Formats: sequence, structure tokens, C-alpha cells
Amino acid sequence: MSGKTESGASLKDVYRDYFLLGNIVSARNLEGARLDLLTRHFSIATAENAMKPASLQRERGVFTFEAADAMVNQVLAAGMLMHGHTLAWHQQSPDWMNREGIDREEAVENLITHTKTVAEHFKGRVISWDVLNEAVIDNPADPSDWAASLRKTPWLTAIGPEYIEIVFKAAREADPEAKLYYNDYNLDSREKAQAVYTMVKALNEKNPDVGGRPLIDGVGMQGHYRVSTNPEDVRVSLESFIALGVEVSITELDVQAGADSVLTEKQGVEQGISYARLFQVFKAHAAQIGRVTFWGLDDSTSWRSAANPTVFDKDLKEKPAYYAILDPETYIQDNKTIFAGDVKQGEARYGTPRLGDDSLWESAAELPVNQYLMAWQGAFGTAKVLWDERNLYVRVNVQNAELNMANPAAHEQDSVELFVDENNGKTSYYENDDGQYRINFAGDLSVNPGVAAEGIESSALAEEGAYTVEMKIPFKTLKPGPDTIIGFDVQINGASERGVRQSVAVWNDTSGESYRSTSGFGVLKLVK
Repeated sequence: MSGKTESGASLKDVYRDYFLLGNIVSARNLEGARLDLLTRHFSIATAENAMKPASLQRERGVFTFEAADAMVNQVLAAGMLMHGHTLAWHQQSPDWMNREGIDREEAVENLITHTKTVAEHFKGRVISWDVLNEAVIDNPADPSDWAASLRKTPWLTAIGPEYIEIVFKAAREADPEAKLYYNDYNLDSREKAQAVYTMVKALNEKNPDVGGRPLIDGVGMQGHYRVSTNPEDVRVSLESFIALGVEVSITELDVQAGADSVLTEKQGVEQGISYARLFQVFKAHAAQIGRVTFWGLDDSTSWRSAANPTVFDKDLKEKPAYYAILDPETYIQDNKTIFAGDVKQGEARYGTPRLGDDSLWESAAELPVNQYLMAWQGAFGTAKVLWDERNLYVRVNVQNAELNMANPAAHEQDSVELFVDENNGKTSYYENDDGQYRINFAGDLSVNPGVAAEGIESSALAEEGAYTVEMKIPFKTLKPGPDTIIGFDVQINGASERGVRQSVAVWNDTSGESYRSTSGFGVLKLVK
């Protein structure tokens, strides 16, 4: 493999003078070959699940620290440092703690009691905490208004935006020495990054001296990336947070490549180049980065195992990404061919179906919509596409444990989004021939831009744990024919029982930018 240095060289030793290098831990990583790999390459650990609210206080007032204590003590005994994850989160929290309809007084008491009890218990054994996790929505309409950009969680509903100040103050009081982080995903998205920037800036300006320093010490950029992620977007967001004067950490790094637990040689090199480019950015800003933590020791145990996202394979062997991280500059030089991400290609067969049951769909090719963009892996499905001289026809079957449309924001509801780029222009903005079409499980339709709604017909049929949507989308500018190529993608939004979007699955575009850019769409060939 081009760009190799000595196999087995320690990653943490290579980056000793730059920043801490970390990984997640669970009980399976703390023995045998897995522990050897962990301690050889990483200097700090984050508990994957053992320190989340649901793990530590499932019943009110009953704290169960035994498993987390054993894990932390073993990590420290192995010579590693420990980072705490997480004191407050709307997911993986027991229902009693922040249930729908809870009154403000009880919600504040629950938040402060849990935060202080947990932070005090681990005081002196953790060097930092993710105090609050994922409190800001994706794609905020006005990122300069951070309060309006907050996720509609029970914490927010019961307490208001000040819940963020409350939880950070409680953590600082409980453990004055630990660094306190706000942690979130998709912070390479400039709108979301701006909302987080505005929030941290406002809270630190309001609270410049809480225990001798500003309220929030750091921002955690989760770093769930793909080979299509633009390192320039990561750099811009990173520098914006650095400008706040806070420490920044990359807290949950992985890079998706390949599919179905298969990684070709080309995809492995492409993944390596992505890691190399990211680490070039990290090294250039090392003075302001506290740590870079990978979210998974190897591909087989990663939460995104099917997308082969880590540095070590299922046999704990080094992948090309390992060598790319050891020496990014040499790796890129030795692999000068820069691979564009593999774009998924599908076929749309000719036919004019009726909305509802129609045998024409039986012969249509299936497009799997199962690449997840968020930490929670929920709703998924398959899409089928047909066409005729005037319209594109799409049917999507969705499997989902919950069906919820309580949130007034359409993208937070259980819904399907279709993206069409008639000229396959792959532009960073929407042209006249482009459109975004969303339909929820109840049949409510929304489109972007609004004029694209003309002539659309749609239907939806829901049953327990599943629903099917169909849509007829008139072509705007295209005169279709056999072998015509168009840009196309499908996204499935999965809402929680609380009415908050908790999962996003896509066919091809894993950038999270499909609502405004066609550059990541997959490709459909019209066949007859």
C-alpha cells in the first residue's frame, strides 16, 4: 500500500505533540486483543453508552454507577484518560426525567440533580464532560437567533432556553476542574455551526466568570463524516469556534465508505484520502484542539459497521486510513489520483402507473434508502421510480417503529423527501429544473421551491410501523427519453414518539445538504 510507514506504529505517539487521540469504550474493548489495540493507539477514552442518563439513573433517585465505575477505573488503570459522555441529552434518557408535559420546577430539579450527582461521583476521574448533547436543530432558518434554533425537546418545552445555562452551571459547581463541552453533529454545516457559535458566544458573554472561567469551555464537533465531506467546510466551522476562544475537539470521528460491510481497494484508498485531508486540517489547528476521538475501534463493532467507517477492519488490522492518518502528506502524495465518491446509479422504467395499487410497480427496480446521517438508526425503506413523457412517478415503502407528525416543522415529522435534478447539473444551489418534494405519512405535501408544486399528485397509506407514499412529479424543463440521465435522491425522516426527528436515511446523498444543493444526488437512468 502506497504511503505506508511501519505497521503497528502508535497513532497516539505520532500525535503526542498535537492533541490527545481517543476512542470509545464498552466492556468488550477492555480485555484481550481489543484492549491491547486500544491502549497502543489511544490516550483517552469516552464511554459509548455507560455514562448516559438512561444507564445511570433509569429509576428516579436510584443511581446505578457500578458498570460505569468499573469501566472508568479500568481505563485509568490502563494509563488512559477519561472523558464523560453525556450529562444531558434528549435521547437515551429515562422517560420520567424529561417526559412530555413535565412542569418547569420538576424538570429543573431533575436536570440539576442528575447533573450534579453524576459529575460529583466521577470528579477527579474524568478530565472533561459533554455536558449537553445535540440541542440545536439541523438547518436553522435564522442561525443568528440561537434560542429559536434549539431542538424542541421536553427540556426546552418545560424550562425554556435557559435550561442550557442551568445544566452547565450545575456541572461547573459539581466539578470545577473538568472542562465542560457542548457537543453536536453536522457542525460542518455552516448554518448549524453558526447557530452553535451564536449560542456559545451569548452564554459565555453572559457568564464570563463561572468558577474562574467562562461557562462553556469547549465545542465538540462530532465528526460523523463521509468520503463526500468537504474538509474545507470542517475547517471553516473549526476556525469559527476557535475564534470564540474556546477549546475544540473532534469527538465522534468516523468516515463512511463502501456499503454492506464491503470496502473495495479503491474505496479504501478514497477513505484514506478523506482521513488524510481531515487530519491535515486538524494538525494545522492543533494548538486549539483538545482531542480527536474516533467513534469505534474497528468496523465490526462500529454503530455504522455496514459503511466500514473506522481505521481498523473487523480483524483489527490496519486499513489504508490508518496509514493516511500516520502521515497525511505522504499518503496524499503517494495516492495522487483523487477518487470522486461513487455515486449510486439506479434505473427508472417506462410506465404510467395509477396512484395506489398498480401492477406496474412490481417490475420497477428497488433503490435501498438505508444510509443513516444521524446517530439514531430508525426509519428506512425502499424506493421505486417510473417515468413517462410528462411525469416522474415515485413509490417509497417505509419501515418505522413510530409514526409521529406532532411537530409543526415538516422536516421533523415522519416523512419522505424526494429530490430531482432534471439536467443532473450537480450544482451547489437549486436551478429552475430542480425540486425538493416532501410528503408525510398522512399525505401532507410540502415543496421547495413553492412553484414546483404545480401539477403534483400524491398519496399516502399508513399502517402500524410502516407507510407507503406515492408521488407524480411533472417534469419542468426536461423532455425525457430512453437513456436520459437525471439527478435523483430519496430521504426518509424518522420522528421519535416525542415528535422530534431522530433519524435520517438516504439513498445516495450523505452530505445532509440535499435541501439546497444537488451536487450529492444519485443518478437515475430512464429506460424503456
